[in-house]
Amino acid sequence: MMGRALSAELYGIRHRGSYLAASAVWLLQIVLFAYVANYVVSLTLTDLDANQIQAMKDSVLPAGITGAVVGSLPMYGGPVMIILGALMGAGDQRAGMLRTVLSRYPERGRFMSAKLVALTLLVGALMVVTFLVAFICGLTVAVIEGTQWSLPPVADLAAGLGAAWLIGVAWAVFGFAIAVLTRSLAGTIAIGLLWALVVEQVLHGLAGVAAALEPVRGALLSGASAVLAEAVGGTGGMPAGAPDLSLPVGIGVLAAWIVVGGTVAVVVFRRRDVE
Repeated sequence: MMGRALSAELYGIRHRGSYLAASAVWLLQIVLFAYVANYVVSLTLTDLDANQIQAMKDSVLPAGITGAVVGSLPMYGGPVMIILGALMGAGDQRAGMLRTVLSRYPERGRFMSAKLVALTLLVGALMVVTFLVAFICGLTVAVIEGTQWSLPPVADLAAGLGAAWLIGVAWAVFGFAIAVLTRSLAGTIAIGLLWALVVEQVLHGLAGVAAALEPVRGALLSGASAVLAEAVGGTGGMPAGAPDLSLPVGIGVLAAWIVVGGTVAVVVFRRRDVE
């Protein structure tokens, strides 16, 4: 039964333009913010010494793709992952559609599990594509600069891809859980973006002047994401820097968000009446 539901969800991902649109936004952010903007800045700034300028150029070469991708997730990748989770969690909330779907899959727990598995597969595939896009961008810069290039070691690439997948899944499951709770795609996107772009960023900023908030930063999605980003050579982009957490703790925080979010979504959905 779960296999049929999973196949149906994967079919829906391939044939719903909203998933493609959200994914395209994320890839466009990588191209513009992680590569074009940084490269242009390295060419136009005159108040930096030669070593700093060279370091900026090196960060947009193929050897720096891991840091470029994973470092982009905490700040502006998270909101896009929330939208993907919202699409998965509330995409069936149209007049009569959910009741029709559930008539084919009466076991709600397996139905929701299939959605969560499909979401994790979607994020994984998107991260693979993201690394490919980042490589193309880095290779383009190398050709323009006329410099030799190389890829990161395979182990570093694997670690970076794993970190990107874990961060992306944590944000996506957060959006999925909100969607199940609110039963509204628009409401989920609004709440998710407000949380990611306002609440978490304000808490990071306040932590710079209120030491008592430092432990709170480590428990936030963006905080734990920044820890993983720095561990693989990226930057988290947080106002007060990455929280002072070890890598295992950062991984544990993200895993906890995934487990709690997924559990809440499944439990609530199983007990809810479907209109």
